[in-house]
Amino acid sequence: MILEIIALVVVSIVFLVGLFMALFGIPFGTFVILGGALLYNLITWSWAVSQKVLLILLGIAVLAELIEFLFGLWGAKKFKMTSWTTAGFITGLIVGAVVGLPVPILGTVLGMLVGGFLGAFIFSYIEKQNFEKSLKAGIGAFITGLGSIILKFSLAVVMVVVFFAAIFF
Repeated sequence: MILEIIALVVVSIVFLVGLFMALFGIPFGTFVILGGALLYNLITWSWAVSQKVLLILLGIAVLAELIEFLFGLWGAKKFKMTSWTTAGFITGLIVGAVVGLPVPILGTVLGMLVGGFLGAFIFSYIEKQNFEKSLKAGIGAFITGLGSIILKFSLAVVMVVVFFAAIFF
């Protein structure tokens, strides 16, 4: 019984890290959650989380990473983002996340999204000298960033729910 309690505490912390990573667009947060499920089995010395459930979690993790990647490609193509615009988007994400740090959680996410928009817009404007095209690239970067965060975080939450359903039901 004590091993299960210890495992639940440790795994809950690991899940929070994975959810945090997914929420902030840090790669492989879903695989951290999968690792937490495996860790539960190791701590409890059991197959409390069956191989079938682990395979389902693996499938969701791969799907989440693939969707994030494909959504990014779709957004880049749809909004005609160049490599220069993408570099601006990434730079803006990083700067926005740092600027948003004083406001816990929401500030960082908002900072990333606004920073991504501004970075893509500014870099695109420097490259193209066209306000409308640059604005479209910035909006596209914002939509793509927000969409991929929502999709990946949702799948990460599903993984946590699947894990706890397997453990308790």
